[in-house]
Amino acid sequence: MATANLTRGATWEDSGCSVMARVTGQDGEAITQASITAITCTVFQAGTSVGTPAVVVADSVFDTLQTDSRWTIDDTGYNFRHDVPAVSFATGDKIYRLEYKFDPAAGENFHIVFEIHARGLLTS
Repeated sequence: MATANLTRGATWEDSGCSVMARVTGQDGEAITQASITAITCTVFQAGTSVGTPAVVVADSVFDTLQTDSRWTIDDTGYNFRHDVPAVSFATGDKIYRLEYKFDPAAGENFHIVFEIHARGLLTS
């Protein structure tokens, strides 16, 4: 079974952010670049699609777990990171939902979901 957790985070409006996760495929193994043929992302605000930032597998999926200073969940690390552009969070004091669809080389598609609170800025 693929990872099915909902991850929540925050950023400032008109600011980009990185979302990270340790993702396993339906076989229970950590995904790798070779195991994923495509990833799509749709950003929603209040149930309406507001963007589809590009996700490049080679830039977002890591064949080994990463443990850089951005990852503070545990000492094991992440194997998926997407740098979401600022245009995705155009309005402050709103919750944005990022739905990622993974298309594996074998097996069924699966999803991971992030909810990001875009905090408002007085200068924006």
